[in-house]
Amino acid sequence: MAWHAIATLHYVASRSNGADVTRDFIVGLMRYLSVAPASTEAVRYAASLPMADFEDAMQVAAARACGAEHIVTRNFSDFERSPIPAVTPQEALAQLR
Repeated sequence: MAWHAIATLHYVASRSNGADVTRDFIVGLMRYLSVAPASTEAVRYAASLPMADFEDAMQVAAARACGAEHIVTRNFSDFERSPIPAVTPQEALAQLR
């Protein structure tokens, strides 16, 4: 999981669940997920990508940093210019079976 995505998750979830409950959820979630390494080089790489949305480019940089083969997203079209291919959640689940 990209480092910056955790902040977004916290922001969205805490609005309906409260900050403490959301924080506990995120800590528990980390038993199942790893956070991709973040670095200055990763930000520079994201900035060099030919993608319209910088946050999407940061997702690509995070995927690259952890050696991901795919980016799983519902916004498939946002990653058309990504050097790491995007797949839908359904496609990702099918590949895991």
